[in-house]
Amino acid sequence: MEIIKEENFIEFGMTPTEAKVFLEVVKANETKIGTIIKRTGLHRGTVYNSINDLIKKGFVSFIDEDKSRIYKLSGKNIFNNILNERKKDMADKEKIISSFFEEIEKIQNMEKKQSVRVYYGVPAFKSLFLEIYDECKKNNWEYYFQGMGGEMQDATGEAFYKYTQKLKKKLKVKCKVILDKKTKKHSFHRVVHGNIRYIDSDRNSPINIWMYGNIVLLILFGTNPLISIKIESQITSEAFKGYFEKLWTIAR
Repeated sequence: MEIIKEENFIEFGMTPTEAKVFLEVVKANETKIGTIIKRTGLHRGTVYNSINDLIKKGFVSFIDEDKSRIYKLSGKNIFNNILNERKKDMADKEKIISSFFEEIEKIQNMEKKQSVRVYYGVPAFKSLFLEIYDECKKNNWEYYFQGMGGEMQDATGEAFYKYTQKLKKKLKVKCKVILDKKTKKHSFHRVVHGNIRYIDSDRNSPINIWMYGNIVLLILFGTNPLISIKIESQITSEAFKGYFEKLWTIAR
C-alpha cells in the first residue's frame, strides 16, 4: 500500500478529498462510514459528500448489511474505461491535426502567397495571442473568435487571462465571440470582454479559432504540448470568416 498515493487517484478525476476517502476504502477493502471518518480525520459531512460523489463516479459501491452500509472498491474496470477513453480522445485529436494539415496542404496548392507556421507550447501561444491585439489596434480591425470557452484560461492561467481581458478593454479592441453555451458557468465568464453569443456543442468546433485581417489562428488546447497553427492567407481568412458569420446569425 505504500506505493499507492492520493495523487495517483486525482489523475482519474477525483478531488483531493475524494482521493483521501477513496484510499481508505482501498486500504480497508470493505469499511463503514464511521471508520473512514475516524481514519481520515475529515468532517462527517465532508466524508458523506465525498463517498456519494465517488459512488456517482463509479469508483466505490456499497451493500446494506444488518442496518449498516458497507463501502467497497468497485473494481478496476472503471479505471480501465477512463484510460481507454483517454486513448480514444488522443487518437481523435491526432485525426483532427492530420485533417487540418491536409486542408492546409490543399489551400497551399490553391494560393501561392500565403504562410503556414506551427508553434508549440503555452509561451508561444501567449505571444501569438497578444499579436492579435497589436494588429487589431494598429489597423482598427475587429477580430472573431469561435471555441468552447474557458480553455484559454485553463491553459494559460487565470492571471494571464484576466490581464488579456483588461488589456482588450483598455485598447478598445472590438471582437465577436461565439462560445459553447455549456461553458456559461466557467469562471472565465467573470472577466471575459466582448460581443458574445452562444451555440450548442453539436455546432461548435473542437478547435479554437481566432480570425483577424488575413490571419487565421488555430489552437489545439487539448494537445501536449499545446499546438498553435498560424495561417496568413486572404482566401483562408475569408472562408473562415464567412462560416463564422453564418454561425453568428443563429447564435444567441
